[in-house]
Amino acid sequence: MQLKEQHYTFDIIGQVKAKQSVKFAQVGNYMRKYTPKDVTAYANWVKMSFLKQYPEHRADILDGYYLKVEIRVYMKVPDSFSNKKRDAALCGFLFPDKKPDWDNISKNICDALNGVAWPDDKAIVIGTVRKEYAQTDHVCVDIMAFKYLEGVEK
Repeated sequence: MQLKEQHYTFDIIGQVKAKQSVKFAQVGNYMRKYTPKDVTAYANWVKMSFLKQYPEHRADILDGYYLKVEIRVYMKVPDSFSNKKRDAALCGFLFPDKKPDWDNISKNICDALNGVAWPDDKAIVIGTVRKEYAQTDHVCVDIMAFKYLEGVEK
């Protein structure tokens, strides 16, 4: 049996935004639901970040592939940290155990990449999110698409 793979890696510069639940607002006698603008803006930034790295990519190229997605979230070390604590954070001895939650981060990024990087995020069979401290806020996304050849159908 033979394995066919494709790899994609890209960075999202700036502070990560988590997916939030739909909000409601009353307009006259009616309730209107909406997604907060900063969440929508971040999803568009994720799409643009991917397309900047892979401008010729089409989502349908990965139709029939399984997906493994690794998301590494780098959060800026707080200014309130002492030098000793800052060094420990940058060396990987301390982790940011604050919001946003890892599952909401992955939800926003993976939903944003639907129809851009892949046809649908239901094909993600392995996913990890890791939050670490760094000098600047950014996210690194690594996508491995794979499928088995020679008579094995998905």
